[in-house]
Amino acid sequence: MSNTSTGYLTAEELSIQNHICVLPCGDLSEVDTIDWSKEDLEHYQYYFVDGKPVDKMFRAFIFNPIQMRKDYFIHVMHTGIGKPARNNDWQMAIDHLFKENVNFSALAQNTKKGDTTDIWVTIPYPNPLQENFGKVLGNKLDFSNETDQIKAIQWWIDSFIMRWEKETHLHDTLSFKGFVWQRSSINEGDENLVKETNDYIHNRGFLSLWLFNYGSSGCLAWSDFKFDAACANPNYYGNTNIDISWIKNSTAFASHYHTGMQIIYGKGKLFNDTHIYDYLNLGVSHGYMNNSLVVFQFPNQTMKMIYDNDRIAYVHIYSFLKKIYQHYSYPGISY
Repeated sequence: MSNTSTGYLTAEELSIQNHICVLPCGDLSEVDTIDWSKEDLEHYQYYFVDGKPVDKMFRAFIFNPIQMRKDYFIHVMHTGIGKPARNNDWQMAIDHLFKENVNFSALAQNTKKGDTTDIWVTIPYPNPLQENFGKVLGNKLDFSNETDQIKAIQWWIDSFIMRWEKETHLHDTLSFKGFVWQRSSINEGDENLVKETNDYIHNRGFLSLWLFNYGSSGCLAWSDFKFDAACANPNYYGNTNIDISWIKNSTAFASHYHTGMQIIYGKGKLFNDTHIYDYLNLGVSHGYMNNSLVVFQFPNQTMKMIYDNDRIAYVHIYSFLKKIYQHYSYPGISY
């Protein structure tokens, strides 16, 4: 670990806005959105009371392309469910991000004049099982070959940046900060690929971010992989064998190895009704509410769904973002 700093990594160190919210694009869940509309995004961007926006909520977003067309998966997590993505799927991800009146455009339209919303984008992962990616700049690419993996990533980064620079109407309200590595662990075969990718991102003048699972391969050496920032996912969801000690252990890791934290508030079989309060309560007692870069993920639900179905949680998330949240005791709490 080359970074000798201790304590949580902060947004201020990187000159970015804190509380970054991940938006999956084309997920296999109840929220299967590829194109996020103005209406979809407004409950993320603004705090609503009685159906009206009264204050700001999230000011930074990660768009994470997962599936642009049915059964062709960009995200490696879905390997084996469908077919590996090809070059046109990667290009479609860019086209959708810049599509009129949705995604970036919708964020910009919702951002009030004089304010700025940070945006990040996840780089599609070149799955080594994809041996027939298609042509890039006249060359057929085979991802079992690392050289071709690097070519594909650099092509995609260049294509994205070229499109961003062209869409000047977005620049008054949106600030593009950088790229996110899509996998939550770094396997031995990807180590050089990650370093080459981050070097390329830095050469283009942007930041690189990694959202890792606590205890996953590579997390001890996140700085050596040349990421500018990394945030730990404690893997705590409420309905699994992993208990809140994993959040506590993750905070110890994050403060020692100088990373940020993730808060996961989801719905479905893995998630119970109170896990969000464990994250928020420990954010107060373990310091990451006030002192850390924090990334939020909301699997299987949207902020509008939370606003409609769990107003108490919605209010508490808002208060956490404003750093005024106080410990909430729910029945059965044991800490």
